[in-house]
Amino acid sequence: MTTAVGHNSKLTEQEHQALWGHHVSKKVDLRRRMDDLKAEEKKLDADLKNDGFSKAEVKDYLDCMLSDDKQKKVENFNMLKRNRIRLGLIPDDRNADLLADRVTTQEMIFASGVEAGLAGLNDTTRYAKGSDEERAYLDGYAEGQRIARENLKSAMDKRNAAKAANANEAPAADGGDPFADAAE
Repeated sequence: MTTAVGHNSKLTEQEHQALWGHHVSKKVDLRRRMDDLKAEEKKLDADLKNDGFSKAEVKDYLDCMLSDDKQKKVENFNMLKRNRIRLGLIPDDRNADLLADRVTTQEMIFASGVEAGLAGLNDTTRYAKGSDEERAYLDGYAEGQRIARENLKSAMDKRNAAKAANANEAPAADGGDPFADAAE
């Protein structure tokens, strides 16, 4: 076995093996935690689907929300839109009235604050302290938190009740005839 060159070159063969084992052990632990997270994600994806949400839509949403370069996301969206217009999949609205139904910057900042509040992210903003933009974001954040606080429990209760009702309608686990009662 070759000893690595560098600061570890003064290790004995057994020290080198012990260090190797240490790193492998850390990687094994990491792999197991990643497997657990993948299993948790798979369950969450199933819950998303059962609750009527698209996995792809949530993935795109998170990619945009957590992106360090939001401009790249906008450029990608514009490219996708141009291609769908070229293919005739969507109407070409690029020459529409640019002033119609436009939202203000403040409204866009407020909306991003609402989304951060709904997602339970922290309320740290990228806007100057005391600025109108910061106020709009924080107001939106508070609104998102209010929506979640006032509506999540009832949404979860309704979802869980529907799940329980569907579970009660499931065929017998013992392989019995699920239509036996109906035939009588």
